[in-house]
Amino acid sequence: MKKNLVTILFLLMILTSACDHGLAPPEDNTPKKPTGISGTLYFKNWPPADSLFNIKLVAFRDYPPGDLMNEVISGNARTLPTDLTASLPFNIDSLEYELILQPVIFSYIAVAHQWGENIFEDWQAVGQYDLTPQDSLPTAVTIIADSIISGIDIYVDFDNLPYQPFVVSGNIGEKE
Repeated sequence: MKKNLVTILFLLMILTSACDHGLAPPEDNTPKKPTGISGTLYFKNWPPADSLFNIKLVAFRDYPPGDLMNEVISGNARTLPTDLTASLPFNIDSLEYELILQPVIFSYIAVAHQWGENIFEDWQAVGQYDLTPQDSLPTAVTIIADSIISGIDIYVDFDNLPYQPFVVSGNIGEKE
């Protein structure tokens, strides 16, 4: 009886040491593919260099976006890690980009321009992703996991701005 008990305990020890994860599938260690968008930003009619405090490519989940800073802080908006102004040569015609995003729907992808010193209020939209330019509504993009959606091109004309949906100082629309 004592020999059977020792044998059973020995077999249980062997079985339990071999079952570290039970019936769980093996871990997938293959690298994930990047997820996001890419395209070209096209520029024309540049303003004076002293009004270019910052230019950002921003993807918003909601349209129209609420308060800009709250959208970014809450994660409802994503931007390129750095501002474009730091690396953007003045008066260029175009710039290729890639923006890594989560796989969700982004309703508004725009180029935002900080035209004055107040980082909290001096912003305007200068271009948006739009497949139907005859209306003022931007085109939403559904981000698919493990793929970069190409051809998300944005036309920036500093003399012909799109509708201004940003909430600035509690107002929607043009800067005051």
